[in-house]
Amino acid sequence: MATKASKPSRKPLSGLAIFAVLILLIIVQAQRMSVEHTYCEGEVTVPGQQGNKAGRLNTEGAPDVLMLGAVWCPACKAAIRFLDKNNINYCEYDMETNAIGAKLYKEVNGRGVPILFIDQHRIHGFSEATVTRALQDTGLL
Repeated sequence: MATKASKPSRKPLSGLAIFAVLILLIIVQAQRMSVEHTYCEGEVTVPGQQGNKAGRLNTEGAPDVLMLGAVWCPACKAAIRFLDKNNINYCEYDMETNAIGAKLYKEVNGRGVPILFIDQHRIHGFSEATVTRALQDTGLL
């Protein structure tokens, strides 16, 4: 008597696993997207640098905060969320992928990211309390 060969059963989990991996990749890519921001219009003057005669970043048409960051930087993402949440007009340049950002980073002798410029304040890294104090000091918050 011949036995019938059984078909290998198809595992529904393999399709679910592929779907989960795709969703995860989309989320990771969305997190990595560079924020060459809405408020960035060409080059801006860094506060305290030569050529900024007014001594303030907050000149007509310029952002209130300038941030030099990187796409992979979690502290940069936290700073962006904070600035967005508080409706602060800012400009973020990626110092690795943006020519203006790389130039500014070199001009200010950047070491690490983020570097935030708020009026005459230069803040390395992101601390909500420190940024809040700088924004309050300049009347932006």
